[in-house]
Amino acid sequence: MKLILALSGASLVAACSSVPMQSAENESTMVCDRARMDRIEAKAQAERTELRWVNCPLIRRDQAKSVS
Repeated sequence: MKLILALSGASLVAACSSVPMQSAENESTMVCDRARMDRIEAKAQAERTELRWVNCPLIRRDQAKSVS
């Protein structure tokens, strides 16, 4: 009985522990569309609405114009 309780307790602790952070190789071809974000933010400010970004609107990296 004690063995079962110990094993179930250990499995609960293991299940609730956080996963170690991993750095991923970001080879994504997508980038944030800053021009679109600026237009949306300006519209929200004009309408006096609160805007919070969760994800940015994306464009393909090969379609993005380089800003120099």
